[in-house]
Amino acid sequence: MKKTSNLFVFGIVAIVLVVGYAGYTFWQKSSAEVDLEKMNNSISDYKNRVLQYENERVLQAVSAKQTLDDLKTTTIKWSSIIRDIRETLPKDDKNGDLVDILSYSGSTNSDISMSMKTLEKSKNSFIDVAKVIASFNNSKNFSGAFVPSIGIGKDKNGSEVLNFGMTTKYLKADVAELLDETDTAKTAR
Repeated sequence: MKKTSNLFVFGIVAIVLVVGYAGYTFWQKSSAEVDLEKMNNSISDYKNRVLQYENERVLQAVSAKQTLDDLKTTTIKWSSIIRDIRETLPKDDKNGDLVDILSYSGSTNSDISMSMKTLEKSKNSFIDVAKVIASFNNSKNFSGAFVPSIGIGKDKNGSEVLNFGMTTKYLKADVAELLDETDTAKTAR
């Protein structure tokens, strides 16, 4: 057999090393490209999420602004309605109230609910409740006064006190005068 020269062996080893290194760098490059593609997809996904979040925030802000504008156009001066309620309440012989109003509740569709109680000085609490119902039904500003139930109790002095809720409809003819003046000026523009 012939002896292979050292140069030939060295050339083969060099070729094997070059091919091995080329294979390794090709594998590294393809691995880096896969990682780069994953990173680009992740960045793209993140940008889409940020854009979607910003769009949702803008839609929420627009919705909140619209709701606020709607509320401003229907803001009613409840103090005017409460004044009408207080003026409608029947009075006793000394021009004092027959009942105490504990709470008011109302809506923009003119429904009013009140929680009331008779006074301890009352001679006949049930008659006082009937007078309240009659005064609201006979008023030009209210109609349909209704008392669904009456609770009987005693105050701290042992006097009989009636607690009752009443609903009624507010009939004020010109609701526009109840709107806040700044809001009516805005809606006129």
